[in-house]
Amino acid sequence: MTTTLVRCADGDHTVELRDRERVAERLLKASARKSYDPEVDVDWSAPFDPELFYLPPEAVSLYETPLWDRMTHEERVELSRHELVSMLSFGIWSEIMLMKGLLGHVYRADPTTRHVAYALTETADECRHSTMFGRFIGKTGLRPYRMAWPEFQIGKLAGLVDPPMAMFAAVLLVEEVTDAVQRVAMSDDRVQPLVRTISRIHVTEEARHISYAREELKRQVARTPRPLRRVQASGIAGVGIRMAPRLTRPAVYAAVGLDPRMAYRTAKSSPHRQATLRWAFRRATGFLTEIGIIEGPSARIWRRTGMLSTTDSPAPAPNGLPHRQHPTQRMDEAE
Repeated sequence: MTTTLVRCADGDHTVELRDRERVAERLLKASARKSYDPEVDVDWSAPFDPELFYLPPEAVSLYETPLWDRMTHEERVELSRHELVSMLSFGIWSEIMLMKGLLGHVYRADPTTRHVAYALTETADECRHSTMFGRFIGKTGLRPYRMAWPEFQIGKLAGLVDPPMAMFAAVLLVEEVTDAVQRVAMSDDRVQPLVRTISRIHVTEEARHISYAREELKRQVARTPRPLRRVQASGIAGVGIRMAPRLTRPAVYAAVGLDPRMAYRTAKSSPHRQATLRWAFRRATGFLTEIGIIEGPSARIWRRTGMLSTTDSPAPAPNGLPHRQHPTQRMDEAE
């Protein structure tokens, strides 16, 4: 292990850099010990229970709002179904972006290294995850919530012009936020068993992906000049700002008979929803702050969104969120 100093507006940050090959070797061994094939390891014939949610109710965007209070249990379950499909639709799109970025990252690298071997292993994992999410969406009987035309066009550039630092930071944001919600869902008996199963599979394998992204991101931060780092950091903040509306599309509200504009505004202004987003983002924003990506101009952008805590203490979990497993705990990726 070596250390390097990253100069930031709030002072110097000491960043520890682990040996890239040793990290990759450990993750490859963990992948060999514990990986899943959703075609085999998921019981796709299991029926849905009409009484159970598809997300923990506290994670549904309208929870603790007047609209939520007026909804019947059946309507709340239906909203959770659409919100999960919206989140998984975003997950498929973002994982395809990740795969393109990873392949671009190792395109000219030495294929005999363990670092490249793990990048390809992670790409295979993400292929299975996208297949699993797609099959789940099909089983719900709903259509996927497609990304808008500009996002599809921007996505075509993934892997071609992605600076490695920005690419790994964006990956970390998406993976950490999804992981936070699924980590709660997988142990919540109010949630559909099939949702708990696919959440558990995704959480287990994403733990390795997050470890890989964190280690590579530290390396990229250390080698990126400060002016360029600040430019990319502001772009990363923009990714964070745009994530929340992509996770829950306004169309989900229309699908359950609500006025989409009114429901979207209600969710956006909900104190509980804001707390939930801060909770879901906090592992990623805490790490990005620790290694010097969130500082100066980018920190100001993050604070304006309300998703960045202004104190050094970790943000509390939203009121009522299950605590069967503390959200900051993570499965050991080496198990």
